[in-house]
Amino acid sequence: MNRLLKTFAFAALLIAAAPAPSAQDAAVDLTLKRAYGGYLRESGPTGGDWDQPVFSAATTRLIKAWDKHNGEELTGMSDYGWFCECQDWQARKFSWKRTGIRQLAPGKLEVTVKVNSGWGDFVTQRLVMVLEGKRWVIDDLFSESAPKGVKAGMREELAETPGS
Repeated sequence: MNRLLKTFAFAALLIAAAPAPSAQDAAVDLTLKRAYGGYLRESGPTGGDWDQPVFSAATTRLIKAWDKHNGEELTGMSDYGWFCECQDWQARKFSWKRTGIRQLAPGKLEVTVKVNSGWGDFVTQRLVMVLEGKRWVIDDLFSESAPKGVKAGMREELAETPGS
């Protein structure tokens, strides 16, 4: 009995000593849940990933210009889900996990996320997030499909004639 009490006391001490997630981490995770959460439903996110309310004001302006420029035209940037890095996914097996967070400058973070679209393969995405008001929002997203970032990809498409 004494040994059991010591074991429980040690476990309680470890739990108490574990650092609580910071307010910054919790705010980042809230934005990530909004970004990736749509893929946990069979119907997926409402609209394209670029329609999600998780982007910085500057990126949102760029998205609006890009969307207006391309209209209904399917482009290299609009033919896949930015957050799942896929055209199809399995909602029941879809998963994501924040694996890293690093401050780049005051009000600017680099966040690493591992994503499994449900087929068993994980991809690594790197997000640059900025603090706007009290919210951490996504300013850019780098992935296998957008190695220069989604902002650079949209700027390239804005320089092209739609449908060409």
